[in-house]
Amino acid sequence: MASSSPFISRDGRLAGKIIEAEIKVSVDPGQPLPLACALYAIEDEQGVWLCSYYSYNRSVFDYLPQKGAVVDEQNLGIAFHSRQFVPREQYAPALWEEYKKNHWMAYSRHD
Repeated sequence: MASSSPFISRDGRLAGKIIEAEIKVSVDPGQPLPLACALYAIEDEQGVWLCSYYSYNRSVFDYLPQKGAVVDEQNLGIAFHSRQFVPREQYAPALWEEYKKNHWMAYSRHD
Protein backbone atom coordinates (compact mmCIF):
# COMPACT_ATOMS: atom_id res chain seq x y z
CA MET A 1 0.00 0.00 0.00
CA ALA A 2 1.42 3.40 -0.97
CA SER A 3 1.68 6.16 1.59
CA SER A 4 1.25 9.86 0.99
CA SER A 5 3.85 10.54 3.69
CA PRO A 6 7.56 10.64 2.81
CA PHE A 7 8.24 8.57 5.94
CA ILE A 8 8.55 4.82 5.71
CA SER A 9 8.28 2.61 8.79
CA ARG A 10 11.14 0.17 9.05
CA ASP A 11 11.83 -2.56 11.60
CA GLY A 12 15.24 -3.48 12.87
CA ARG A 13 17.96 -1.80 14.78
CA LEU A 14 19.03 1.72 14.08
CA ALA A 15 22.75 2.28 13.44
CA GLY A 16 24.57 5.07 11.66
CA LYS A 17 26.22 8.47 11.91
CA ILE A 18 24.53 11.44 13.56
CA ILE A 19 24.39 14.15 10.87
CA GLU A 20 22.20 16.57 12.85
CA ALA A 21 21.62 16.92 16.58
CA GLU A 22 19.68 19.36 18.71
CA ILE A 23 20.12 18.80 22.46
CA LYS A 24 18.94 21.10 25.22
CA VAL A 25 18.08 20.84 28.89
CA SER A 26 15.31 23.07 30.19
CA VAL A 27 14.39 23.89 33.76
CA ASP A 28 11.33 25.36 35.38
CA PRO A 29 11.17 26.50 39.02
CA GLY A 30 7.75 24.85 39.30
CA GLN A 31 9.05 21.44 38.19
CA PRO A 32 11.15 19.14 40.40
CA LEU A 33 13.49 17.91 37.63
CA PRO A 34 15.09 19.36 34.49
CA LEU A 35 13.95 18.03 31.12
CA ALA A 36 16.38 16.97 28.40
CA CYS A 37 15.25 16.94 24.79
CA ALA A 38 17.50 15.41 22.13
CA LEU A 39 16.54 15.31 18.46
CA TYR A 40 18.70 13.46 15.97
CA ALA A 41 19.06 12.84 12.23
CA ILE A 42 21.00 9.57 11.91
CA GLU A 43 22.18 8.50 8.46
CA ASP A 44 22.50 4.82 7.54
CA GLU A 45 23.02 3.02 4.22
CA GLN A 46 19.37 3.42 3.21
CA GLY A 47 18.58 6.96 4.33
CA VAL A 48 18.07 9.05 7.45
CA TRP A 49 16.32 8.25 10.73
CA LEU A 50 14.73 11.20 12.53
CA CYS A 51 14.66 10.39 16.24
CA SER A 52 13.58 12.02 19.48
CA TYR A 53 14.62 11.36 23.07
CA TYR A 54 13.22 12.96 26.22
CA SER A 55 14.36 12.39 29.79
CA TYR A 56 14.30 13.70 33.34
CA ASN A 57 17.24 11.41 34.21
CA ARG A 58 20.16 13.72 35.01
CA SER A 59 22.65 10.86 34.85
CA VAL A 60 22.39 10.70 31.04
CA PHE A 61 22.46 14.44 30.26
CA ASP A 62 26.26 14.57 29.87
CA TYR A 63 26.38 11.36 27.84
CA LEU A 64 23.86 12.01 25.10
CA PRO A 65 25.45 11.40 21.70
CA GLN A 66 26.55 14.47 19.76
CA LYS A 67 26.62 15.39 16.06
CA GLY A 68 29.26 13.35 14.22
CA ALA A 69 29.05 10.33 16.54
CA VAL A 70 28.53 6.88 15.09
CA VAL A 71 25.79 5.13 17.04
CA ASP A 72 24.20 1.69 17.28
CA GLU A 73 20.84 1.63 19.06
CA GLN A 74 21.69 -1.72 20.69
CA ASN A 75 24.64 -0.16 22.53
CA LEU A 76 23.40 3.40 22.89
CA GLY A 77 22.08 3.26 26.46
CA ILE A 78 18.98 5.34 25.64
CA ALA A 79 15.73 4.46 23.91
CA PHE A 80 14.22 6.81 21.36
CA HIS A 81 10.63 7.86 22.00
CA SER A 82 9.93 8.28 18.31
CA ARG A 83 11.73 7.55 15.08
CA GLN A 84 10.85 8.01 11.45
CA PHE A 85 12.72 6.78 8.41
CA VAL A 86 13.25 9.03 5.38
CA PRO A 87 14.75 7.58 2.18
CA ARG A 88 18.03 9.25 1.24
CA GLU A 89 16.62 10.92 -1.89
CA GLN A 90 13.77 12.52 0.12
CA TYR A 91 15.84 13.89 3.01
CA ALA A 92 16.37 17.69 2.95
CA PRO A 93 17.23 20.41 5.51
CA ALA A 94 13.61 21.63 5.45
CA LEU A 95 12.45 18.17 6.56
CA TRP A 96 14.87 18.28 9.53
CA GLU A 97 13.56 21.74 10.48
CA GLU A 98 9.96 20.51 10.32
CA TYR A 99 10.83 17.48 12.46
CA LYS A 100 12.45 19.73 15.08
CA LYS A 101 9.42 22.01 15.10
CA ASN A 102 7.02 19.09 15.60
CA HIS A 103 9.04 17.10 18.15
CA TRP A 104 10.72 19.75 20.29
CA MET A 105 9.80 19.50 23.97
CA ALA A 106 10.80 21.94 26.70
CA TYR A 107 9.36 23.56 29.76
CA SER A 108 7.56 26.77 28.94
CA ARG A 109 8.70 29.93 30.64
CA HIS A 110 6.33 31.75 32.96
CA ASP A 111 7.55 35.36 32.84
